[in-house]
Amino acid sequence: MTDYNRLSELYHFAKTNPVKQYSEEYTFFKILGNIKGKSILDLACGDGYYSRKIKMRGASRVVGVDISEKMIARAQTIEKHKPYDIDYYVFDVCQSTNIGQFDVVTSVYLFPYALTPKMLEQMSKAMVRNLKHDGKMISVTLSPFISNEYLDAQIQYNVKMKTNHQLTNGTPIHIRIKTLQGDICLNNMYWSKKIYEKALAEAGFKSIVWHKPEISEMGILQYGKSYWNNHIAMPGFAILDCSL
Repeated sequence: MTDYNRLSELYHFAKTNPVKQYSEEYTFFKILGNIKGKSILDLACGDGYYSRKIKMRGASRVVGVDISEKMIARAQTIEKHKPYDIDYYVFDVCQSTNIGQFDVVTSVYLFPYALTPKMLEQMSKAMVRNLKHDGKMISVTLSPFISNEYLDAQIQYNVKMKTNHQLTNGTPIHIRIKTLQGDICLNNMYWSKKIYEKALAEAGFKSIVWHKPEISEMGILQYGKSYWNNHIAMPGFAILDCSL
């Protein structure tokens, strides 16, 4: 497992990665849609990067939850110096915790830290438990559509993905994100589309839709269209759009 307490001072620099800036964030908010006046629970919120972005887009209430005490401490420090009216809590998402009833639950790279299909189901159930009856969930996750040759395609974007095995359910993938401030090392688990959808359906989600990454106009202007060819053909992430 990745120790985010150790990464708390460095992890936010990962957001400077071009894929995260111009594809992940852009696609996430495009799928999330209009959230003005809505309540949002942001699971695995880290230092609150997406929580703050969500609040700035007009959400009426935002709650951020993460298992890392140091990540939440950093989020609370930012909140103290520049208040966004966001509440942050340290919780293990796999525990039976009812935080409240929200219009939307979001998560960015929560699911790849499930060590077993059972944990994947527990994470999914935590989302359902905290959703209103007509609520929805949007999640960025490691793409279940990747294969071993996809891993090398990420090097162009300053991300090295490595595994010593053929990708099957439960295969660990070591990820190294290069930034000017230092390398960020993460350990993710690969799960297939079938395993994801089984866990989500058993948790209670009726609609499960997968979205491929898109590129913002700014990303194309900044790097050129051809720069993104490998990312579009072999993306490392996908986005889940689920509703009850």
